[in-house]
Amino acid sequence: MTKRSKILIVDDEPFNLDYLEQELADLGYETVSAANGQEALQKVAEAPDPILLDVMMPVMDGFTVCHILKENDETRLIPVVIMTALGAVEDRIKGIEAGADDFPSPSR
Repeated sequence: MTKRSKILIVDDEPFNLDYLEQELADLGYETVSAANGQEALQKVAEAPDPILLDVMMPVMDGFTVCHILKENDETRLIPVVIMTALGAVEDRIKGIEAGADDFPSPSR
């Protein structure tokens, strides 16, 4: 039996978490959720394959979380996809500088 990929979803909006959990479960993925950046850093111990990471969150923003993950030898290779409505060039640069593997534009 093949192991299902595990995706860590990090977003402070309950609707977004529920929606992504359901959609990904329907596609056969296992999900783990975190409601803020600090919780995400704790949940990364559950060894997610990729991380879907919101930017604008309380406690710790997504750019900071991404930067911390990419500086740590144990987590630096986990792909991080920044999910945000932010579309300014400056925000995209911040995401890249933080080490994000992808930063889809809001229209994607």
